[in-house]
Amino acid sequence: MYSTNSSRTLFNQLVSEITAVYEENEANSIVYLLLEHYLNLSKTDILLDNNISQSIDFQDVIRRLKVHEPIQYIIGETEFYGRKFKVTLDTLIPRPETEELVQLIIDQAPPAPEGGAFWSEKSSINMDYKALPSGAGGATILDIGTGSGCIAISLACELPNSRVYAYDISENALKIAKENAERNDANVIFEKVDFLEPFTVHCSPFTVIVSNPPYVMDSEKAEMEKNVLEYEPHLALFVEDRDPLIFYRKIAEFSAKNLINKGLCVVEINQAFGLETAELFWNQGFQYVEVVKDMFGKDRMVKAVR
Repeated sequence: MYSTNSSRTLFNQLVSEITAVYEENEANSIVYLLLEHYLNLSKTDILLDNNISQSIDFQDVIRRLKVHEPIQYIIGETEFYGRKFKVTLDTLIPRPETEELVQLIIDQAPPAPEGGAFWSEKSSINMDYKALPSGAGGATILDIGTGSGCIAISLACELPNSRVYAYDISENALKIAKENAERNDANVIFEKVDFLEPFTVHCSPFTVIVSNPPYVMDSEKAEMEKNVLEYEPHLALFVEDRDPLIFYRKIAEFSAKNLINKGLCVVEINQAFGLETAELFWNQGFQYVEVVKDMFGKDRMVKAVR
């Protein structure tokens, strides 16, 4: 128990506890998040040294931080594109670079064709079409490997006239994604799909297909930080070295068949395979393919127009 009424003193105490594990700037950011989450203290409150009205025992939190457990899993949420998302060990923690993927789609998503998308009458999943927006002038979007749902939900909120669908193989991840959709008042249809196996497409064609699939090679594990390697779900992270582009090959094939003419596909990529990933879309006959760099100047996305 940290016994003090001073927010700044508590902040300094907590930072000092974890600086052996985290560099100073990261330690500061972590403690700001802790105090905001548990004590509703803003950064301004701490800088002004406002009094603390309640006490929290942070010993267990500090213990978990010292073994590199991500702060997002400890507090159970993170921020993405200005919204709060629940995260658990079943979901990846959304990265700032992925916000750029969302922004690209918001800026460049083509409108739906006249008459809207085609709806399959053989749907075997629980859909309530009446609860969805009309989609007039909007996009029909598919997010492949949705995880926490951060991409699909952000797009549903930012493009409110769109219909958004999301696939994932993990039932536990889909449960979290559905909670996040409800939390953010977003209309998204979620479906359990093993994308590498044959499955029925219940709504096609799409105007936008987006994915942040597994792309880290098994051989790259040794280079990864403990907080990622030991906590984040390997199912959503890693691919075998013998076929690192397995998901992109399937996404390119699927998109060539299920996008409207001039439809947009955007995928987050392993920076080591930018040109190779782009080539998969060229080989499927896409009219325009581009490797897009992120805010750090790294090859981060491939954008393809059918």
